[in-house]
Amino acid sequence: MVTRATTHPLIREVGHSGGPVVFDDIQVALSSAKVPASNAPTWRVHDFGIAAGVTFSVLGFAIGDYIDFYIQTSHSMKLNTILEDHLHGTLPSNDAGKKIKWQLDAIAAGIGEAWAVVPGSPFTREMTLTGSEAGKHNYIDIADMPAVNTTVSTVYICRMTRISASSDDYPNEVYLIYNDAHYQKDTVGSLQETSKV
Repeated sequence: MVTRATTHPLIREVGHSGGPVVFDDIQVALSSAKVPASNAPTWRVHDFGIAAGVTFSVLGFAIGDYIDFYIQTSHSMKLNTILEDHLHGTLPSNDAGKKIKWQLDAIAAGIGEAWAVVPGSPFTREMTLTGSEAGKHNYIDIADMPAVNTTVSTVYICRMTRISASSDDYPNEVYLIYNDAHYQKDTVGSLQETSKV
C-alpha cells in the first residue's frame, strides 16, 4: 500500500500503522484576547511569588469576568477529532479548600460551513484548591470539545468566564496567562491551503 509519505515529500502521516498518537498544542496569549466593556478582567502587576523580582502584567479574573478569544486549528490537526482546552495561570494567595469554577462557551465552523454551537457548550470545570497554588504555574482542564473540525483552519470562537463555584468561592482574583488547546496530529501540514489533499 502506498502512503502519502512516499507520494509527496512535503507531507508525512503520524500516528498511523500502529505508530504512536502525536499531540501538539494551539496557544492563545490572553493578552491579545478581546476584553469586554463590562465584566472585564483587570490588568494587574504580579511578582509570581518571587520576592524583589520583576513584576509582570497578568489578567485578574473576579467572578463574572470574561474574555473572548479565537482558536484556528492547525493544518496538521487530524480532522474530526477532539480539541482539549485548558488554562494556565497562578494565584496571588493560598486558600485551601476554596473553589474556582470556569465556563467555556464555544461556537465553531469549518471553511464554507455555518457557525454552530459546539456540542456540550457551555462547558464548566471546577477545581478545589489544596493551599499550595500561589507562586506556582497552575493548569486546569476546561473542556474536551467534540470533533467539529471538519476542515483545516476550522475556527472556534470562545468565551471564558469565571463563574460562581458550587460553594466556598476563592475570594481573590485568579491570574490567567494562557489558554491552550491540545490536538491530535495526523500530518505535518496539508497539501492544499484549504484541504488535507
